[in-house]
Amino acid sequence: MELFLKAVLIILLIVFLGLFLFSVVLIAVHRKTGGALFVPTPKVILKTIMEHVDFSPYHDIRELGAGDGRFMAAVEKVYGRPVTGYEVNPLAYLLCRLRLGILGLSSRVVYRSFWEADLAGAQVVFCYLFPDIMPRLGEKLAHELDDGALVISANFPLPGWMPDEIIHSDHPVFNDPVFLYRKGAHLKRTGRR
Repeated sequence: MELFLKAVLIILLIVFLGLFLFSVVLIAVHRKTGGALFVPTPKVILKTIMEHVDFSPYHDIRELGAGDGRFMAAVEKVYGRPVTGYEVNPLAYLLCRLRLGILGLSSRVVYRSFWEADLAGAQVVFCYLFPDIMPRLGEKLAHELDDGALVISANFPLPGWMPDEIIHSDHPVFNDPVFLYRKGAHLKRTGRR
C-alpha cells in the first residue's frame, strides 16, 4: 500500500509539474505573440485553394502567419513555387521549419511579425487570420502591395475590399469562404483609391 501511495504521489507531482510548465510556456508564447494563436488551415480548405488558384505564374508568394507551413508546403509541392512565410509564435515557427526541412523544400519561414515585414513586390499574399485584425491588415496591404497583387484570405473578408471571387469547398463541415482579391481592382469597385 505504501508503494502504491508513493506511485500516486509521483504521478500527481509529474502531472502538476507538466501543467505548470505548460502554463509558463503558454504565458511566454502569449506575451511574445501578442495573443496570436496558431490555428492550422483545414486541409480541405487548402485543397480548394490549390484547385482554384494557379500559383505557377507567381514568383513572390507570401504567407502572413505561416503556422505549421501547410500552405507553404502545398504551394511548393504542387506548383514548384517557394513561399516566404512570417510567423511570430515560436512553437508554430519551429513546426514550420521542421515541416519544410523534412520535405526538403526551399520555402522559408521568417521569425518575425508580418506587421514588421515589407510586402512591397509580393505578387500573392495568403492569410488565415482572426477577424479583429482584418481592417488593419487591409490598410497595410492597400499601402504596400502593387496593383494586380492577388490576396487570398481564408474564412474572413477584408473590410472595404470587394473580392473578385469567393470560393468554398464541397465539404459539409469545412466549407468556410475563401476570398480572392486583386489589389487595385477592389478599390475601383468600392469607389476609393
